[in-house]
Amino acid sequence: MRTAAGPARLRRPPAHELVFVAVLLALSAAAWLMAHRLAAPDMRVGILTGAAQGHRSAHDMAPMPMEHAMGAGVFLGVWLVMTAAMMLPAVTPVIVRLDRLVRRRGDPGVVVYALVTGYLAVWAAAGVAAYGVFLGFQEAVTAGDPMTAARVGAAVPLVAGVYQLTPLKRVCLRRCRSPLAVLVRHGERIVGSRTGALRVGVHHGAFCLGCCWALMVLLLAAGMMSLVWMGAIAAVVLAEKALPHGETLSRLFGAGLIALGVLLIAVPGLAPALA
Repeated sequence: MRTAAGPARLRRPPAHELVFVAVLLALSAAAWLMAHRLAAPDMRVGILTGAAQGHRSAHDMAPMPMEHAMGAGVFLGVWLVMTAAMMLPAVTPVIVRLDRLVRRRGDPGVVVYALVTGYLAVWAAAGVAAYGVFLGFQEAVTAGDPMTAARVGAAVPLVAGVYQLTPLKRVCLRRCRSPLAVLVRHGERIVGSRTGALRVGVHHGAFCLGCCWALMVLLLAAGMMSLVWMGAIAAVVLAEKALPHGETLSRLFGAGLIALGVLLIAVPGLAPALA
């Protein structure tokens, strides 16, 4: 009986790990709930999915009209909620494995919370650049011909798909998928102090941003608060980072985006069906 019970106890996750995972998943669930509550109908479409039919005006197809004076604050708040909802599930397996590796060295594992803070700080800062992209999409919608704006939106999945196949994407994805590489490169800084762990979280978040920025631009084009698009892209990010054949899935998804972009550029009237 002892020999049977021993392995069972070894397979059971320790209490601190269960608490950590529960905290991250609770934060993610809260962010998804907030996204659902914040998502007004005009936030669920973008330059891609709100593309005009021939008779609609540029004003009618504006994806998310906002007061310019308050636009930045609203956008950045929504961006932070959205990225927390989408990225925390994907980063949780990596952080848990990193926590295990740190603890096996006999060092305290509480610094992983600082890692998560640094990771999310990168995405919060990226919201400034994302706001610039958002304004660019708004300008294309309100100042140009509706069909031209539709083709601009259709070019986004094409560009995102091409990036999925680049060496930079592959390098960033490999760094995101490997907690062991993070520990080998930055182990001393992680266990040295919370400040060191925070900096390593920023470093890891930068690779994650390099991995996923094109997908987030795609989300801005499709509708930044569309729960369908949020869920689809979050699932792709999770598959890329957590599944055994994540790199292959990433390339397949990229090929699919390229095909979608070419189709929508050729037939822009199909774009509203994606909303």
